[in-house]
Formats: sequence, C-alpha cells, structure tokens
Amino acid sequence: MSRANKLGPEVNRALFVKNLSYNVTPEELFDLFGRYGPIRQVRQGIASNTKGTAFVVYEDVMDAKQACDKLNGFNFQNRYLVVLYHQPDKMLKTKDDLEARKEHLERIKKQHGPSFPQSPSRKTKAASGADKKPPKPMLKKGRPDIAIHARKTLPHFVRKLLPTVPECA
Repeated sequence: MSRANKLGPEVNRALFVKNLSYNVTPEELFDLFGRYGPIRQVRQGIASNTKGTAFVVYEDVMDAKQACDKLNGFNFQNRYLVVLYHQPDKMLKTKDDLEARKEHLERIKKQHGPSFPQSPSRKTKAASGADKKPPKPMLKKGRPDIAIHARKTLPHFVRKLLPTVPECA
C-alpha cells in the first residue's frame, strides 16, 4: 500500500494560495513553500481578478500535503494565507453551473420579458394625473402640525380637548 492511497481524494501536488500581498514576488513564494519540499512550479495571478492568488506545484504529493497543513493560516507579510488543494473538477463544475444558470436566466427573461410590467391600476392612475392630491403642509404658522398627528395618536378623551386649545384649533 503506497502513501498516496492513505490520503484523501482532494489531496494533490498543486496548491491554490489566496490572500497574498499584491507585491509578493515569486522568489519569496519559492522561499516560503520550498521549505516543505522541491517545487516544480509557482504561478502567480497578475490579472485584476486573480491578484493575490498563486498556484504552487510540488514534485511530491506528501510535500504538498505538509505545506498545506503548515501554511494554511500562516501569517506572511502581515496577511494570513489561505492554502487549499487545487481541485480542477470543482472549477469545471462551477463554470458549468454558472453557464447553466445564465441560460436559465435568459429563458426566464424571454418568457417574462426583461422586466416585470407594472400593474394596470398603477399605469392608469399615473397617466391620468387626476388622482394626485397636493401634499399636506408640514408646518402651520411656523410650527409642526401637531393637531393632525395628535388626532390620530392620542386617546379619544384627549382628542375631545383639542378644539378648546387655541394653538391646536
């Protein structure tokens, strides 16, 4: 029984590293990851959506496992690294899933139109303009209109007193 058979199915020689500083150099990555075994390749993201990431490929799967175990969460250049095993099958599934979701969205758009139409009652009211009421004044003689608010919120026995108070009448 070989050593590779004891490892999980996700373990492989290629590691995916996230949360790298934008100004890290490949040489610094070689130094850091080279402590755990010989490295075949380091590929650093340079596009705007891949900056701060890298792929590190080891010669041996056990070296990759040891590096992943030791360096995941390691503080490197004041950033905590996220080190994962590269899983190309998952990446293909997410791309396929994204394509399927886009196709589904397009079918829904064709079926229902680009945006949902307004209800007919809203269109007629907005088009006629006759139902619009002028806004209620917020101030009455320089004071807030407390009488309207008080009539709605105060108990009925207090509301009876409001017409007798000259400021509220």
